[in-house]
Amino acid sequence: MAGQPHMEVGHARRGGRRSLQLHVMESPCVNICKLDKAGRVCTGCGRTTDEIRRWTGMSKAQRRTIMERLKGFSS
Repeated sequence: MAGQPHMEVGHARRGGRRSLQLHVMESPCVNICKLDKAGRVCTGCGRTTDEIRRWTGMSKAQRRTIMERLKGFSS
């Protein structure tokens, strides 16, 4: 499984000024976005449609759990 990093943009305040911060978010996405016949699981990365939809809002621990489950998944 060769995942692609996901860039996330955030803003932080430092000394009364807003600064732009970029965070690299690990992702199992391999840019082969195709759902199985039931329309529930991506055949590229193995995530469910719910996991894909919620990915950026998940905690690091939640994403890590899914990444561990997907180890060895290949499309």
